[in-house]
Amino acid sequence: MDKSIPIEERVKSAVTSGNPLELKEALREISTTRTRKGKQPLYAQVNAAITRAAFERGDPRILNLITEPTDEEVIEASRRAIARYIDTADEAWFSAVFALAGKLNRKGQQSALLARISRDLVLLAMDTGKKQYIETAQKTLEAISIRKYRSEILSETIPLLIHYGEEHRNIEILHGVLAMLPEIKTLSERSRLRAGLARAIAAVGMVSDDPDLLIQGLSVAAGIDQKVQRISTISGIVNAAWRSPLKAEIADIKNILDSLRKTRQERLAEIVARLTGELLDHHQDREDAYRQVVELAAKNPWTARIIAHELLAKAERSGDGWFFEKVFEFVARNENSTLPPIEGIVSAGITIATRSGNPAVLHNILPLVDDCSDKAKAATLYHQISETLYRVGDFRQAVLVLKKAGNPHETPALFRTSIKLIIEGIHRNEIGFIRENLLAGEGTGIADPLIQQAVTGFCRECSLDEVAGHMPAIKELAAVHQSQDRLLLECGSILLERGFVQERGPAALLDLLNQIVDPGLRDEAFSKIAVEMARIGAARNDRRLLQDSTALACEVVEQKRRAGALADIVNHVAALAIREDDPDLLQSMRILSTSLLAPDQCMATIESIVQGLVTYGVKHRSLQALDEAARTLVQNPDPHLQHLLETLIEGYIRVGCTRIVDCHSGVIPGSFEGILEPFETALTLLKTGAPPSEIQIRITDCIDIMLKQMQDSRDAVLVIPMALFSLENENEHERTAMIQRILTPFTEQTQEFDSANPYDATAYLLEGIDGATASPPVLDLMHRLFKHTADLYSRYSGIYRVASAYLVLGEAERAESIIRRLHETIDEIPDPAVRLIMLSDLAGLMAALDHRAARDYLAEAEKMVGSAGEEREDLVRKHLVYAFREICAATDGKKDLDWAIEQARRIEDPIDRVDALSAVYDMADEPAVRKEVVSMICQAVAGIPSVYARLPMLFYAARFVGRSGDEDAIELILESMERTAGSIRIPFITAMTQLRMAGMLYHLYRTTGSISAMERATAIASAIEDERVRYILMVQNDNLAPRSWDGTVYGSVLDFRERLRRGDCTRKDMAALDRAIGAAPDRMKRAIYYTEVYVFARDAGQHEIAERMLRCALDEAGKIRPLSRRAIALGDMACRLHAARYEDRAGNLLDLAVNEVLNIRDRATRESIYDELDMSIGIIQEYWL
Repeated sequence: MDKSIPIEERVKSAVTSGNPLELKEALREISTTRTRKGKQPLYAQVNAAITRAAFERGDPRILNLITEPTDEEVIEASRRAIARYIDTADEAWFSAVFALAGKLNRKGQQSALLARISRDLVLLAMDTGKKQYIETAQKTLEAISIRKYRSEILSETIPLLIHYGEEHRNIEILHGVLAMLPEIKTLSERSRLRAGLARAIAAVGMVSDDPDLLIQGLSVAAGIDQKVQRISTISGIVNAAWRSPLKAEIADIKNILDSLRKTRQERLAEIVARLTGELLDHHQDREDAYRQVVELAAKNPWTARIIAHELLAKAERSGDGWFFEKVFEFVARNENSTLPPIEGIVSAGITIATRSGNPAVLHNILPLVDDCSDKAKAATLYHQISETLYRVGDFRQAVLVLKKAGNPHETPALFRTSIKLIIEGIHRNEIGFIRENLLAGEGTGIADPLIQQAVTGFCRECSLDEVAGHMPAIKELAAVHQSQDRLLLECGSILLERGFVQERGPAALLDLLNQIVDPGLRDEAFSKIAVEMARIGAARNDRRLLQDSTALACEVVEQKRRAGALADIVNHVAALAIREDDPDLLQSMRILSTSLLAPDQCMATIESIVQGLVTYGVKHRSLQALDEAARTLVQNPDPHLQHLLETLIEGYIRVGCTRIVDCHSGVIPGSFEGILEPFETALTLLKTGAPPSEIQIRITDCIDIMLKQMQDSRDAVLVIPMALFSLENENEHERTAMIQRILTPFTEQTQEFDSANPYDATAYLLEGIDGATASPPVLDLMHRLFKHTADLYSRYSGIYRVASAYLVLGEAERAESIIRRLHETIDEIPDPAVRLIMLSDLAGLMAALDHRAARDYLAEAEKMVGSAGEEREDLVRKHLVYAFREICAATDGKKDLDWAIEQARRIEDPIDRVDALSAVYDMADEPAVRKEVVSMICQAVAGIPSVYARLPMLFYAARFVGRSGDEDAIELILESMERTAGSIRIPFITAMTQLRMAGMLYHLYRTTGSISAMERATAIASAIEDERVRYILMVQNDNLAPRSWDGTVYGSVLDFRERLRRGDCTRKDMAALDRAIGAAPDRMKRAIYYTEVYVFARDAGQHEIAERMLRCALDEAGKIRPLSRRAIALGDMACRLHAARYEDRAGNLLDLAVNEVLNIRDRATRESIYDELDMSIGIIQEYWL
């Protein structure tokens, strides 16, 4: 290599060539000519080239040239070398790995690398089953120098090696694992791995039918340091061996012991125990099994104690008395053996007795327990034996054994068992035996708690039939208790709670409680039973039982307790009396309590009666119960009872609120008649029972109750009673504040009212309640509210509506009184025009009551028309005509129509003139007069300047003109409608106008037979562009030739409607409809078509399809330009939905249209579209079909 060339170039040349000799030379020069920092990048280049050359040439020796590599370089090269070793099985590659690992500077890094390689090799051996990888992995493990890494990797790989060795029956590998185990640092981990190894060796022996390997597995298991793990492993191996072909060999315990003689004896004892236990469990011939263990003990005396213990354990596991007997036989024939601990003997005896149901074995054990020197242990064993004897039914012996256990209070368990035995004694009527053996030797401090718990437990847990059948035993046992009376009282309470009287009657319980000596406790017990009897009697309507309960209450000596019992009985009787509508029963109870009790105690009973009536009345919404309570209070004006007045008033209010809400919601069908009676009664009681200074506070409390009720129902009908109470407040400021508080929950509604005055708003709220104005009490309430209104016009107009409502109800006298009062005070209205309008309206209203007074009112108003002012004179004259129409309708005399026509002629405003002439038309009887009026109406309508005001009036006038048959008038209306329709931009309204024009002509044709009218109607119908309206007209008129819709967009819409009605519309059908509508050239037309389909889908109940169609319509409309045309399109869609009575969606579309209008800059355009939208919705609501 030319040394004149810079070393970087020479290294680059060597790397490029890949020649090992050149690379070696480059490495030598780098090591002699560079600093450490400068060498590193050059070494990296050369090492990469060396690695590449080694793998390309397949020569692992080249890797030895790598110099000062980084950790990453060594790891990568090692990974590739191992991969090449796996592919080629060339040991040179594996040796190269060790060489590479040696180039790492730290031993920890070398160990970590080798650990990873060994683990990967073991995993590879698991996958492939090749033994060579295991051997290679073992060599790698041996090369790990740091114990920490070796221990950690062994913990990971040993389970894999064990699995491999067991799966491939490779004992050599398993032995190698056994040699590795000392390398594991932690005891628990080493024990766990050794247990797995022992099971694997034994398993290989079982599968290979090799008893030596089985014994070897036991030997390995015996070497486990942790006792629990060791015993578990030995047990598992022995148990598995009994299910394997080696069960004969595992049964030969003597041979196994000979093979394991080098094992420590204490661990060998554990093996003997498990071998013996499994032999006894699995050997089918128990006599032969016993023979074998006897021979084993004879040959190996030290095993006798273990065998005796296992025999006892077998007896306990199996519950077989034969093994239990063999324990004692075995101990007797083996001098090296002793009886197992007494606890084990007792435990086994308990198991045998429990399974067999024969207590004899426990009787035989008792002498052994008697000989026990440990008294505490003996007491525990006596207790266990007693429990078992109790369970197997040997009651007397259980008591006798428990007696040996000592004081029952020494342990909670003894105490509980004593109680169980005493309860069993009650069942068996063995109270004398219990007293002699469990209670006789005990002091009262010990016996009393036992008796208390036992007797109450028996009453609480046993069936009522059992309790009734053992009452004598309960009485006998209770007599032993130091506090017999309280014990019996507690028993009585328990049985009452469990329903003893209801199920078994009171006789047995009374007999038991009659043993109580203390008069006070006896009274307490009898009073409880009396009240329970009354409750049951009231529930069953058993009058005999109620009489018995009353009689029993009378036996209570102490007056206060007797009064309390009678009061409770009265409560139950009161509920029954109300439920059965039997006031005589309450009366009899009142008489009875009055005769039996002192006056002060009688008041307590009366209080209970009233309280019961109120409670029942509120619960069952019974006004009769509340009325009875009110009568009772009136008949007993004792001051102590007056506090019930508030409760009674609250009861009336609650019942009234529930009834009025139910009436309004339809739960109780009917009108509001009588619905305010509970509130009026409550108000009367409040006024008469409360001091004047407290009335306002009580009214507020009553309104609070109603407001709380309204929170639950949210029904405005509750404003009626709240207004009734509020108006009773004489303080104006407090009354107004109270009214405003009532209106708070209805703020959204009251904001829409014309007046912000709280009295007006309340009256309007009442007026809006369905059926409220058909109730005179509600009308009277509205009248009172309007009287408090400050604004004169609001007051007069409100009272006027009240009078009108009275008139509708036939309350003529009341209506006339209000009207005359309004007339008397009408001069209070300062505005002449308002005064004249009100006077005219009063004249119209008075016409049905007194036509002379009505004419006087009308004449009075006519004289003052001039004072109304030019701006409002038209409105006044219109009202004069309206009043005149009412007067004419009420009288059969001659009608001065000339006067009415003259009043109409003098009206300048065309709309007001049309309204007045319409009233004149209603009065006219003669055809000539009607014709003249119709002509005047047509001229007035035609003179309206605004198309948006004219078109609704044309629809209105068409009603008169169509009925009149006047061809000239019809022609005038038609011309005006045609001219006006040309200025309308909403297609549906234009089509509606054409529909009305055609309808008028068809009507004229049907009445006169005019062919020209029919032809003209047909021409108008054919010219209607809107397919829906044209289709409706074709369906309604037979004169129109049916038009074929085939091949048209609307034809596709009609076909889709049929599919919707049949319910077989598919996605394919919707796609076809989309294509048909999409072919329409105009976006507005497409939006209209989709809107029509929306209506058809909703009519058919296909709501999902309907919503999709509406989204499509909105999508089309949203793309229309300019904004004015988009607003018109949305308005047209809203009109169509209003016409279909889908106001919910129509309102949403109208809001969208208004939002678009807001964005129009030109003021004139914006206002004209506003007017057209408003006009269109009004026409739809008033005149559509």
